[in-house]
Amino acid sequence: MGKWAELPEDLLVLTAQRLILLEDFLSFSGVCRSWRSVAINDNFKGSEQTPWLMLARKDKPDDRQFISLRKGGVIRTVNLPEARGTRCLESLGWLVTISQDGDMNLLHPFTRVQINLPQITKNYHLDSMKNHLSFVHKAVLSSRPEESNDYALVVIYGCSRRLAFWRPGDKSWTGVHVGLISFCDINFYKGLCYGVISNGMVLAFDVWGLNPPLAWHVGYGAREFIGHSGLKQLYVVQSADVVLIVIRDFREACLPVFLEDDHLGFSNNGESRVYYATCGFKVFEVGECVEKTSLGDNALFLGDNSSVSVVASRFRGIKSNCIYYTNNFKRREGNYMCIYNMEDGSHRPCYEEESSGLTCPPMWVNPS
Repeated sequence: MGKWAELPEDLLVLTAQRLILLEDFLSFSGVCRSWRSVAINDNFKGSEQTPWLMLARKDKPDDRQFISLRKGGVIRTVNLPEARGTRCLESLGWLVTISQDGDMNLLHPFTRVQINLPQITKNYHLDSMKNHLSFVHKAVLSSRPEESNDYALVVIYGCSRRLAFWRPGDKSWTGVHVGLISFCDINFYKGLCYGVISNGMVLAFDVWGLNPPLAWHVGYGAREFIGHSGLKQLYVVQSADVVLIVIRDFREACLPVFLEDDHLGFSNNGESRVYYATCGFKVFEVGECVEKTSLGDNALFLGDNSSVSVVASRFRGIKSNCIYYTNNFKRREGNYMCIYNMEDGSHRPCYEEESSGLTCPPMWVNPS
C-alpha cells in the first residue's frame, strides 16, 4: 500500500481523469488518502453514466443502497434522513421528495444538497397523508441543478394528471394550458418537455416560452396499437436522437399484492383483489406509428425515474436491445426489478434484493 500511496500526484490526476464511470471513480478515491485527495469533481471527466438502482433498507429506514449492475452489487450506501417517510421520484440524479404533509424538495442523494420547492398540494383538500404522498406522479428536470441555475422541474400531479413547472426563484408552480388532458409520462428532449397521454398522442411545450405556456401536438406514438383493453402504462424517452413512446402491457394474476396506485383497486383491508404483472413492451417512434422491433445497441431504463436510454456497448454488464424496468407495486415476497429482452420477449430479474416500503419502491438513479 505504501508504494501505491507514493505515486506522483500528476500521474494520479491523469489516471483519475481517464475514468469514465462514477463507480470506478469512487473505487479510485477509496484506495488511500493520496488518491482520495485528487478524486475531486474537477478531475472526473465522465459524462454519460449507467443508472444505479436505489433501494431502501428495512432495518435502517434512513439508508439508501445504490446498486451498480455493472459491478453486480452495492456500490454505495448513503444515510439520507431527509428521505425518511417521503415518496421519492428521480430525475438526472436528483430525488424529488414529497412528505406526508405535502412538503416538497429536490434532494441530491450523494451531496445531500436540498432545494426547497413550493407545495403543490396547498390548494387541494386532501383527506389523508397517502393522498399527499401519491399526489405527484412524475417529475423531470430540464438540466442538472448543480451545473446551472437555468433549469426547470416539471411534474405530473393530481387525480387529473395535469402538468405544472417550477424554476429557481419561483414562489409557486406554473400550470401548463392543455385543456382536459391527463398525462401518462413526461421527459425533456432538446430543451422542450414532451408528454404522452393515454391514446398515444404526444404534446410538447417550452418552459421558457409563453407565460402561461401552451402545449402543441407533435405527433402520435402507436395510437391504433393502444386500444382500450387491458392495463397499460406509457413512457416517453429519448433514444438515438429520436423520441420514443414505450407501451408497457400488464396482465392480471391471482396472487394478492399491496399496490401503490389507487386506480389499480384496493379492497377494504388494503390488499388488491388482483395484481398486475408486466407481460411485455411495445416501442414506437413519435410520428411514425410503426412498431420498432429492436432498440439496436441501446437499453432503456423505466420506472419512477425520468426514463433514460444508454448505449449498451459503452458499459460492460448492460445488455443491448433490452428494457430495464422496476415495478411500482409490492408483492408479498418483495419488490422486483427485471430485464425485458426485445428480441425474444423474455423477462428475467436483474437484481434479487427488495426495497422496503411502498413510499420507496426500487428506482433507477442516474448518478452525478
